[in-house]
Amino acid sequence: MIPLLVPDLPRCDDVIPWLKEIDNNRWYSNYGPLCEQFENAIVALLKQHNPGARSEFTMVSTSSGTTALEVGLGAYRLRPGTRVVLPSLTFPATATAVIRSGLIPVLADVDPDTWVLTPEIAAGVIERSGAKVVIPVAAYGQKLDERAWSDFASHYDCQVLIDSAGAFPAHVPVPDVNIAYSFHATKSLGIGEGGGLLSTDRGYLQTARELTNFGFSSGTVNTIGMNAKLSEYHAAVGLCQIQRFGAIKTRRQTLYRQLRQAINDKTSRVQYQSHSIPASPTLFVVAVPGHAESICRQLTAEGIGVRQWYCPPLHLHPAFDSYIRNASLKFGELSVAEHLADRLIGLPFHPSLDRGDVARIAQALECVLQQEEVCGSDFVASPATGFKRQIQ
Repeated sequence: MIPLLVPDLPRCDDVIPWLKEIDNNRWYSNYGPLCEQFENAIVALLKQHNPGARSEFTMVSTSSGTTALEVGLGAYRLRPGTRVVLPSLTFPATATAVIRSGLIPVLADVDPDTWVLTPEIAAGVIERSGAKVVIPVAAYGQKLDERAWSDFASHYDCQVLIDSAGAFPAHVPVPDVNIAYSFHATKSLGIGEGGGLLSTDRGYLQTARELTNFGFSSGTVNTIGMNAKLSEYHAAVGLCQIQRFGAIKTRRQTLYRQLRQAINDKTSRVQYQSHSIPASPTLFVVAVPGHAESICRQLTAEGIGVRQWYCPPLHLHPAFDSYIRNASLKFGELSVAEHLADRLIGLPFHPSLDRGDVARIAQALECVLQQEEVCGSDFVASPATGFKRQIQ
């Protein structure tokens, strides 16, 4: 079996110097010296990989990508019950972070070509819902336009928090647009567990830091917070990973190109999210001209690890039923999200793959598509709906 994901973390010997530093410092959590180094190093790394960034920004580290979202929402100091727009095609943590923050998720559809929530789609939803926050998601590592979202935030007088959990280092914050990253073990810069909230607004980040430490400020609790701090041990792994990141990014981009070329050499019946290569790919997702569930079963039988990432979309999960019974919290039929959920397949993608694995994945996918008898299928744009339908 070719596994779907294999974390790429540093070896024990590489981390030992950092662990010795922790021993010498006798500081294990609560924003220790390694945590501070890690935050500064992430900011420097993002500036290095986004040379066009014009705004100054800083980061507050968190215990996970999910807590980065919760802290980011909490730092806005919104009234309970405030509505937050987010795409239905996303990982459930995007919505659970909203709910756990005492806010109400407003589920929106996604663009049929890029598979993400766009400012154009969000505009109609925010006008009808009265939402005060939008969480665009960089689904599958797709790069979002921070400047376009900054213009959106200014025009609609709202907050924008980009969920960039799996898209490091694609995004940097700009005025009115904050960024949440995940450093989970499976991400391109994985440290085991961890996250980061980035902003150009130092006051906002100061509030966020207080929230990660139970809400303490100058010895008293001024707001209700949580324990969302990054430990020194995770920061140690993070500092080690930053030293490796140049090689990690190059390997992931090379592998992405190899896998895409191998599939293109075998079949023209799949679609990709974008023509470009993600900044440092974490996942490899394709749209197939057949039912993804059936194709996944067959690929699994062929020894290929697969997953239908973000499928079903949020509005089809039982946990969110009570939030969509009111029609005002679910705009439209979310037909694009449902259509994509029946077409998207995540294929194996991790640095452990070799050329033989890549060839085997491409061959298995082509064989399964042939067995599904979709050789005459294609995706075409429907003028009426704007999203791609399958034509037999």
